[in-house]
Amino acid sequence: MSADSKVLVAESSSSRGACGLPAAKRRQVLTLAGITALTLAAMAMPGAAIADEYPSKPIKLVIPYATGGVSDAMGRMTATALSKALNQTVVVENRGGAGGTLGAGVVAKSAPDGYTLLLTSPPMVAVAPALLPSLQYDTSKDFTMIGTMATTPNVLAVNNDIPVKSIIELVAYAKGPGKGKLSYASAGPGSVGHLSGHIVQTSTGIEMQHVPYKSSGQAFPDVISGRVSMVFDSLPSTIGHVRSGKVRPLLVLSDRRSSIMPDVPTAMESGFPTATMNFWVGIEGPAKMPKAIVDKLNAALKVAVASKEMRDQMAFLGAEPYHLTPAEFEALRQKDVVSYAKLVKAMGLKTD
Repeated sequence: MSADSKVLVAESSSSRGACGLPAAKRRQVLTLAGITALTLAAMAMPGAAIADEYPSKPIKLVIPYATGGVSDAMGRMTATALSKALNQTVVVENRGGAGGTLGAGVVAKSAPDGYTLLLTSPPMVAVAPALLPSLQYDTSKDFTMIGTMATTPNVLAVNNDIPVKSIIELVAYAKGPGKGKLSYASAGPGSVGHLSGHIVQTSTGIEMQHVPYKSSGQAFPDVISGRVSMVFDSLPSTIGHVRSGKVRPLLVLSDRRSSIMPDVPTAMESGFPTATMNFWVGIEGPAKMPKAIVDKLNAALKVAVASKEMRDQMAFLGAEPYHLTPAEFEALRQKDVVSYAKLVKAMGLKTD
C-alpha cells in the first residue's frame, strides 16, 4: 500500500471512528445516548428529590361541605396550620353537596400531584359507598390516604327535662315510665347520628323513634325545646349546647373519655362496649400520588397537629388531636368501610 493510500485509510478511520460511523452520525448517537441516560436518571431520581420540589405553588384543600359548619372550621384551621408547616399557601375551596360526596368526587378526578387535597371523614368514604349505589368515585381505588389530624367522638345528649343522668338510667327509663315515648334526632338517614342511635338501641335493648333532620343545626332547637327527647351527634356540633347548659350529655361513643368533657363516661366503661363509634377527620388526595409527596404532607400534618394554635382551636371546637401515618390511616379507613357497610345493611337503609 502506498503512503498516500495509508493516509487515506487513516483519515477515513479517524472520521468514522472505531465503530465505523461517520463523525456526525456518531455525535447524534452519543447525543441520543446522553438524553436516554438523563431520562433514566430522572426516572430513578430519589423520592427526596421529588419532595424537595414540592410544593412550588399553592395547594387547594377541598372542604366537601358548605361554609360555616364544624367541618368548614376544621378544614380552615388545618389549611392555616399546613400553610405554616409547608411554607406554602393552602387555600380552601368549599364544594358542598350530596353529603360530602360531591367534593370527594371532584378530588378523585384531580391530578395526583399533591396540589388538590380533600378534607375527609367516615360519611363520604365509609358510609356513602354502602348507602349510595351510584357514587361518582370508588372509595377503595380513587384516593390516596395522607393522614388524620383529629378525632371527634359522637355524643348522646338529652333534653334537660328527661329525668336521667346516665346511660344506665336512660335504659331503665326507656324500659319503664318512658317506654314508647322517647325519640332521637339525627342529621338525616344514614348520618353518623342515625347510625349511632341504632347502635345504642341494639346494644341496650331499648326502642326510640328516629326523627331525621337535614342537619344537626336544625335538630338541636327541637331537642332543647323538648319536641325530641335526645340527639346523637359529633362532639364539635354538640359542645356549644353542652357548655351553655341547653342539653345534658350522657355518653361519648368512644373507647376513651374526651378531654373536652372528661366527666362524661364512655359506652365501653358504661357496660356497652359495642356502642362505640370513633369519628375521625383526615386528609386524602387522588389515587396514585407519589409516596415522597404523601410522606411530606403527612410530616407537615404532624407538625400542624402538634402546634399550640391548632390544638387550642381543636379544644374550642370539641375535637381531639389525632395523627396517623398514611399506613395507619389506610388500615383504619378500610376497617370502617367494612364495619359501616355491615351496619347499613343490618339497618336496611336504602336511598330513594
